[in-house]
Amino acid sequence: MNKNIIPKKNKAAEMDKMLKEQQAILNKKLEELRIVKDKVADLIANANRLQADKDHLEFTMNRDQARMGRAEKLVVLLADEAVRWKETVETLDVEITQLVGNVFLSCACISYFGAFTGVYRKELTDSWTSECTEKEIPCSEVFSLVKVMGDPVVIRGWCINGLPTDNTSGENGILTT
Repeated sequence: MNKNIIPKKNKAAEMDKMLKEQQAILNKKLEELRIVKDKVADLIANANRLQADKDHLEFTMNRDQARMGRAEKLVVLLADEAVRWKETVETLDVEITQLVGNVFLSCACISYFGAFTGVYRKELTDSWTSECTEKEIPCSEVFSLVKVMGDPVVIRGWCINGLPTDNTSGENGILTT
């Protein structure tokens, strides 16, 4: 019996030893596998984070490009407005310079125009304008009571309500009010 059992025991001991060696190798390989899996998980997490960063940067870039386009359009439109504003400022500077003479002529018109015709009113304002120029009183070269004292919105309302659109009718409306 010993003859049969001892070789089997030796064989079993040898197999146990081999099993332990293989188990140690397996454990070592499993540990290496776990390290590789941890690295893969870290890489996947890093890739996901980088993808999220990329998506956020693309969104930000698209948003900022749209803003830049709107800003460029606004700058172009404001450049056009700057030209208009510059012209308006130049016009207002001239009108402010001519304000004293224009108000003086407006007062004269309000005081004296009442009974006169449109043709005679034009002759009077031309005469008064040339005299103002001679006396170096700044005023418009071509004076118009409607332009100086009239409100375009009010005058348009008068015309809608039946007032003729000629200059004399506009002057009469201003004299009346």
